[in-house]
Amino acid sequence: MIRQSYQFDVITPCFCAGADHDKAEIRAASIRGQLRWWFRVLGGFKSLNHMSLRDQESMIFGSAAGDMGAAGLLTVRVFSKSGRALDASVSHAAPGMQSPEGYLLFPLRNNPRHRSALAAFQLDFIWRGNSRMDDDLRSLAVVFGNLGALGFRSRRAMGSLAVASTSMSLSQALGRFSEASTSVRIYCVGKASHPQSDCIPRLAEWLRGWRQHGRSEDLRPGNRDQRPPENSGFQYAKRDHDIGYGLPSVGTESAFRPALGLPIIQRAGGRSNAWEWAWNSQRRKGEGRFASPVILRPHRDSDGKWRALVIFVEAQKWPTGKQVYLNGTPRKVSLDLYEAMKADPSLTPFP
Repeated sequence: MIRQSYQFDVITPCFCAGADHDKAEIRAASIRGQLRWWFRVLGGFKSLNHMSLRDQESMIFGSAAGDMGAAGLLTVRVFSKSGRALDASVSHAAPGMQSPEGYLLFPLRNNPRHRSALAAFQLDFIWRGNSRMDDDLRSLAVVFGNLGALGFRSRRAMGSLAVASTSMSLSQALGRFSEASTSVRIYCVGKASHPQSDCIPRLAEWLRGWRQHGRSEDLRPGNRDQRPPENSGFQYAKRDHDIGYGLPSVGTESAFRPALGLPIIQRAGGRSNAWEWAWNSQRRKGEGRFASPVILRPHRDSDGKWRALVIFVEAQKWPTGKQVYLNGTPRKVSLDLYEAMKADPSLTPFP
């Protein structure tokens, strides 16, 4: 049996609850789910290429397939680093919705106070398999500590983690996975390193520039003509806006924004429009979700330098040919916005 211990810091507000939704709590089950997700996205370990990805995953994490299912060889345990209870939490006041953090926490606009998880924890891997997989397991922990996050809005900069120094870099860790070179693209917004306080605002403003159509007047000083700003994503967001409100100018053209996550609800002028993954015609309701393949991730390295990372999860991007349902009516989806975001010249490759 192999036991590996890792120390993690929670470096941005983490909204991760257990059975009691009034308390934030870091749970082993949540971490296990994240580990399994990254393992699948990265295509499994190179050392196990003789096995299918599904068989690798079942061996390591277990499987519920069949009549009885089977336990995996990896057990995950989490402990409080400070001796406090794992459900120790602090009140987090929701920021103003016009602020960068408020933009990313928009779903909390009607909940003025939330509970945020404690700032550090220890994660133990207990492995009952072959000892030759010691470095593979370490690589999974390093990927989780550098790219992973926990809880609500974890794809939007919340619940980000930093792992204490290890003998393995992120590049080395990714190199142990079969499809890491094609399944994820990692970039840094702007400078390679900048202050901690700049990470969330930098990521929020980058995303806002691609998501907002900019028809509201630009209220920045100096805009005397009160012209609407045309940001990076203006042409894409404008079309999605027009499609949602049935403007004839867009006809049957493809939508862009669904490729960044579903469901989407548009509200204006006393009406609502729902963009959803599937449609049940008998129930007259939308079904299913689509998690965004664009992850915003504040990152702190072992030297204490901070970076604002954007992770494009190629393995989880919108399926080619899949339609979205707008109020029950199918509509084509284009990946042009997603590809344009990846080609943004303000992004630099990381690591």
